[in-house]
Amino acid sequence: MIELICGTRRLRLTPYERECNPDDDDWINVWIEFFLPELQTEFKTAFTVYELSQLKHGVENIYQSMISSTESSPVNFESLENRINISFRKIHPDHVEVNLTLRPEEHADSVKVTDTFYLDQSYFPALLSGLDEMINWQN
Repeated sequence: MIELICGTRRLRLTPYERECNPDDDDWINVWIEFFLPELQTEFKTAFTVYELSQLKHGVENIYQSMISSTESSPVNFESLENRINISFRKIHPDHVEVNLTLRPEEHADSVKVTDTFYLDQSYFPALLSGLDEMINWQN
Protein backbone atom coordinates (compact mmCIF):
# COMPACT_ATOMS: atom_id res chain seq x y z
CA MET A 1 0.00 0.00 0.00
CA ILE A 2 1.09 3.54 -0.68
CA GLU A 3 -0.23 6.35 1.48
CA LEU A 4 0.90 9.93 0.99
CA ILE A 5 -0.39 12.39 3.57
CA CYS A 6 0.55 15.96 2.78
CA GLY A 7 -1.19 18.65 4.76
CA THR A 8 -4.93 18.04 4.52
CA ARG A 9 -4.72 15.73 1.49
CA ARG A 10 -4.34 11.97 1.50
CA LEU A 11 -3.64 9.71 -1.47
CA ARG A 12 -3.85 5.98 -0.84
CA LEU A 13 -3.25 3.15 -3.33
CA THR A 14 -4.12 -0.30 -2.01
CA PRO A 15 -3.43 -3.43 -4.08
CA TYR A 16 -6.05 -6.15 -3.74
CA GLU A 17 -5.53 -8.67 -6.55
CA ARG A 18 -2.85 -9.86 -8.96
CA GLU A 19 -4.01 -11.09 -12.35
CA CYS A 20 -1.33 -13.49 -13.57
CA ASN A 21 -0.72 -13.58 -17.29
CA PRO A 22 1.80 -16.18 -18.51
CA ASP A 23 2.14 -14.49 -21.93
CA ASP A 24 2.50 -10.88 -20.80
CA ASP A 25 2.93 -8.68 -17.73
CA ASP A 26 0.83 -9.41 -14.68
CA TRP A 27 -1.75 -6.80 -13.70
CA ILE A 28 -2.10 -5.48 -10.15
CA ASN A 29 -5.63 -4.36 -9.29
CA VAL A 30 -5.58 -1.32 -7.01
CA TRP A 31 -8.12 0.66 -5.01
CA ILE A 32 -7.35 4.41 -5.13
CA GLU A 33 -8.59 6.85 -2.50
CA PHE A 34 -7.99 10.59 -2.62
CA PHE A 35 -9.19 12.88 0.14
CA LEU A 36 -9.25 16.63 0.51
CA PRO A 37 -11.41 18.50 3.04
CA GLU A 38 -13.82 19.46 0.25
CA LEU A 39 -13.55 16.32 -1.91
CA GLN A 40 -13.33 12.57 -1.60
CA THR A 41 -13.00 10.13 -4.50
CA GLU A 42 -12.51 6.38 -4.53
CA PHE A 43 -12.21 4.03 -7.50
CA LYS A 44 -10.45 0.94 -8.75
CA THR A 45 -7.91 0.61 -11.53
CA ALA A 46 -5.06 -1.69 -12.52
CA PHE A 47 -1.39 -1.34 -13.36
CA THR A 48 1.01 -3.71 -15.05
CA VAL A 49 4.02 -4.84 -13.08
CA TYR A 50 6.19 -3.31 -15.81
CA GLU A 51 4.67 0.16 -15.50
CA LEU A 52 4.95 0.04 -11.69
CA SER A 53 8.61 -1.01 -12.05
CA GLN A 54 9.26 1.91 -14.40
CA LEU A 55 7.61 4.31 -11.93
CA LYS A 56 9.69 2.89 -9.08
CA HIS A 57 12.89 3.32 -11.10
CA GLY A 58 12.06 6.97 -11.80
CA VAL A 59 11.14 7.69 -8.17
CA GLU A 60 14.40 6.04 -7.04
CA ASN A 61 16.34 8.35 -9.37
CA ILE A 62 14.67 11.45 -7.97
CA TYR A 63 15.23 10.28 -4.40
CA GLN A 64 18.91 9.58 -5.07
CA SER A 65 19.29 13.02 -6.64
CA MET A 66 17.84 14.58 -3.49
CA ILE A 67 20.30 12.67 -1.30
CA SER A 68 23.30 13.48 -3.49
CA SER A 69 22.22 17.04 -4.39
CA THR A 70 22.41 16.34 -8.12
CA GLU A 71 20.04 17.10 -10.97
CA SER A 72 17.39 14.62 -12.06
CA SER A 73 14.91 14.26 -14.86
CA PRO A 74 11.20 14.57 -14.12
CA VAL A 75 9.22 11.37 -13.76
CA ASN A 76 5.95 11.22 -15.70
CA PHE A 77 3.66 8.26 -15.09
CA GLU A 78 0.57 7.78 -17.24
CA SER A 79 -1.20 4.54 -16.44
CA LEU A 80 -2.18 2.29 -19.32
CA GLU A 81 -5.81 2.43 -18.16
CA ASN A 82 -5.55 6.25 -18.15
CA ARG A 83 -7.14 6.55 -14.72
CA ILE A 84 -4.16 8.15 -12.97
CA ASN A 85 -1.32 10.36 -14.14
CA ILE A 86 1.33 11.47 -11.70
CA SER A 87 4.52 13.40 -12.25
CA PHE A 88 7.42 14.11 -9.92
CA ARG A 89 9.66 17.09 -10.65
CA LYS A 90 12.54 18.18 -8.46
CA ILE A 91 12.12 21.92 -7.95
CA HIS A 92 14.58 22.41 -5.12
CA PRO A 93 17.39 20.29 -3.66
CA ASP A 94 15.02 19.21 -0.88
CA HIS A 95 11.58 19.28 -2.54
CA VAL A 96 9.70 17.58 -5.33
CA GLU A 97 6.57 18.92 -6.99
CA VAL A 98 3.91 16.25 -7.52
CA ASN A 99 1.22 16.80 -10.15
CA LEU A 100 -1.67 14.39 -9.93
CA THR A 101 -4.57 13.77 -12.30
CA LEU A 102 -7.25 11.22 -11.42
CA ARG A 103 -10.09 10.01 -13.62
CA PRO A 104 -12.46 8.18 -11.27
CA GLU A 105 -14.82 7.02 -14.02
CA GLU A 106 -13.92 4.60 -16.81
CA HIS A 107 -15.45 6.53 -19.71
CA ALA A 108 -13.67 9.17 -21.78
CA ASP A 109 -15.78 12.01 -20.34
CA SER A 110 -14.81 11.19 -16.76
CA VAL A 111 -14.48 14.02 -14.31
CA LYS A 112 -10.83 14.89 -13.80
CA VAL A 113 -9.46 15.56 -10.34
CA THR A 114 -6.17 17.44 -10.46
CA ASP A 115 -3.90 18.54 -7.65
CA THR A 116 -0.36 19.72 -7.06
CA PHE A 117 1.54 19.22 -3.82
CA TYR A 118 5.13 19.09 -2.61
CA LEU A 119 7.14 16.35 -0.91
CA ASP A 120 10.47 16.37 0.85
CA GLN A 121 12.81 13.40 0.90
CA SER A 122 11.25 11.96 4.09
CA TYR A 123 8.31 10.64 1.99
CA PHE A 124 10.41 8.62 -0.42
CA PRO A 125 11.43 5.53 1.61
CA ALA A 126 7.76 4.70 2.30
CA LEU A 127 6.79 5.51 -1.30
CA LEU A 128 9.47 3.15 -2.65
CA SER A 129 8.53 0.46 -0.13
CA GLY A 130 4.87 0.76 -1.17
CA LEU A 131 5.80 0.42 -4.84
CA ASP A 132 7.83 -2.71 -3.99
CA GLU A 133 4.83 -4.13 -2.14
CA MET A 134 2.56 -3.50 -5.12
CA ILE A 135 5.04 -4.95 -7.64
CA ASN A 136 5.43 -8.12 -5.55
CA TRP A 137 1.75 -8.38 -4.56
CA GLN A 138 0.42 -11.93 -4.35
CA ASN A 139 -3.22 -12.91 -3.95
